Amino acid sequence: MVRSRVILALVIILSIGNYSCSKRSLKTIKEPVLGMEFILIPKGSYKMGDFEITDTTKSESLHEVTISKDFWMGKTEVTQNQWQKIMGNEEIHPEKPSPFRSANPDYPVVSISFFDIEIFLEKLNELSNDYHFRLPTEAEWEYACRAGTTTPFSYGASISDSLANFNASVHSEYSALGSFLEHPAAVGSYPPNQWGLFDMHGNVWEWVSDWYAPYSNTVVTDPKGPINGKEKIIRGGSWYFGADNAKSSHRRKHEPGLWGFSIGFRLVCEKR
Repeated sequence: MVRSRVILALVIILSIGNYSCSKRSLKTIKEPVLGMEFILIPKGSYKMGDFEITDTTKSESLHEVTISKDFWMGKTEVTQNQWQKIMGNEEIHPEKPSPFRSANPDYPVVSISFFDIEIFLEKLNELSNDYHFRLPTEAEWEYACRAGTTTPFSYGASISDSLANFNASVHSEYSALGSFLEHPAAVGSYPPNQWGLFDMHGNVWEWVSDWYAPYSNTVVTDPKGPINGKEKIIRGGSWYFGADNAKSSHRRKHEPGLWGFSIGFRLVCEKR
């Protein structure tokens, strides 16, 4: 047991070390309004969906997706501090407030609906002269999360509570039993994936722009989902859910007018 823990620790250290060595090659920008950092994600093709289809993952059928253009993905989830600079410090939903609003300004903002984010984006884009901001598409999100990998997680076939903030007290074939923090963590508290993005697995669910629909069975380029629908999609799992929900392929439906204490978002930045 001790030997296996030592080996795991060495693997994590080596992974972080390799990232540090390659960090100079990452292209980043820092926008001036909120100081949010974005990383350039290179265009390419990948297999989107679950490589291990079961009765519960039928809508995640494996299919070829091409992302035809480079894009800038938020290095972290949008924080409470960044949200409040645009939206103010008033609780948006006092009838069901965020339990973490006063806990840590670097926690990802939660308890916001898809429609709340649309208001945030409208205000942020009015303040920005050089950049335009939007939610990622579901295909962009999974492509960035995978970072070139085909395993259930960007870290490999399994995940541990040293790599991401998820509920490791829930039994899962994808993780050993571990800790449950019972709250989000400050963004960037865990190792990034191979493309330098933090908290793509766990911490908080992330809204994407697509309406929910089963995946296409054909090759697609830059898919954006249906024109309309009843439910939007959230990705990535959260601190409250087990490892199964944090898989790169996992998707969940959520009504756009509702919110939750473990749902947040990150942005895509486009140069005007």
